[in-house]
Amino acid sequence: MKIVYVSRNKMYVCNNGKVSELPCERAEKYTTAVNEINRNKEWKHQGAGAAFREDMRSVETEPEKLISINGICAADEGFIYSAKLGEMGAVYRKSADSPKAPEGHIYTGMDRSIGDISCKDGRIAAVLDGHLAIFDERGDYNELTDGQSVEESPSWSATDGRIFCTTKGRSVEDPRVFSAGSILAVDEEAGTIETLYEDESNDLLKPKNDAEGNFWFIRQPYKQPKTEREPIWKSVLLFPVRLVKAIFGFINAFSVIFGGEPLRKSQKKGDVKTRNKSPREIFFEQRILEAEKNEKENAAAGDANPGIFPRSRVLVRISPDGTETVVRKGVMDYTLCSEGVICSNGKEILLIGSDGTEKVIAKAELAEKLSVINENTDTDVKKSE
Repeated sequence: MKIVYVSRNKMYVCNNGKVSELPCERAEKYTTAVNEINRNKEWKHQGAGAAFREDMRSVETEPEKLISINGICAADEGFIYSAKLGEMGAVYRKSADSPKAPEGHIYTGMDRSIGDISCKDGRIAAVLDGHLAIFDERGDYNELTDGQSVEESPSWSATDGRIFCTTKGRSVEDPRVFSAGSILAVDEEAGTIETLYEDESNDLLKPKNDAEGNFWFIRQPYKQPKTEREPIWKSVLLFPVRLVKAIFGFINAFSVIFGGEPLRKSQKKGDVKTRNKSPREIFFEQRILEAEKNEKENAAAGDANPGIFPRSRVLVRISPDGTETVVRKGVMDYTLCSEGVICSNGKEILLIGSDGTEKVIAKAELAEKLSVINENTDTDVKKSE
């Protein structure tokens, strides 16, 4: 079994339990280009001339911070992935059997954002600038949703031509506030959009169905972000403290740039923004994930393979007769395959069989965007070439 996935902004393939990183040709080329631009600009802000102009500063831009891998899925020719390269959104085709082979171009667009993707019969369902769209292999696309909402996690139906996705309403008063995620079924041919499942108390995420008529999704408690304005009296009281912090931060940055040494010894040289993040906490989907705490609670509850996601985040299956079953608790992401369900608990990739038994396929930290590649797909493509 061959599984492609994303972990910490990098692509990987798990081939029969063996994990290896997949090089991203486009990201490497983008990094090279940005570094070359930085080198060409260095002379402007160094030397006596720059000192005379009082324009001594670093122009270096870390290209890694401008790159994000947003989606990955199996396709007729190996797999495709979506990425953000600076201000450009893009979709490329790649082989898992020959990862160093040239990548195929499908779409690039300046000032566009491509999120999650799903492929079926040469058509790509994608999140384009927060809304659902369908791309063909030439990069032409048709936008299916719009308005004051955000769509996520598109998935082609296994039984017909519909696309399932999660949608969240955006507040008109405060664009940072979203409603709980509900599940849509979008039919391009019929021109219809239907709400299948909704729950004001829970986010319903990553919807899929299977050939037997079962419907799947991840459910987790809905938490509205705190956006209340700070009281005036509090702002006034904290003003002296914040002013001192701002002055110290400026002096510290000055020391790093011109002296190469930070005032705070715990800070790495040359990086004013460095912060020591505790491994106990991970930022995931705009939430703080208390990894260590969750793992201990999962182990105490008797999980054979305790992961780092809370037990309140569950994988749900709804049968054709409407019966709901919680298949597993503490699920980060999942995908369906002929052998059952493949899921990630944040530490490992697991296979859950039809009888409910659970087997560890591989160690894989924060594996998401899971997709199974047909064992014959990549080989057949190479033979045809």
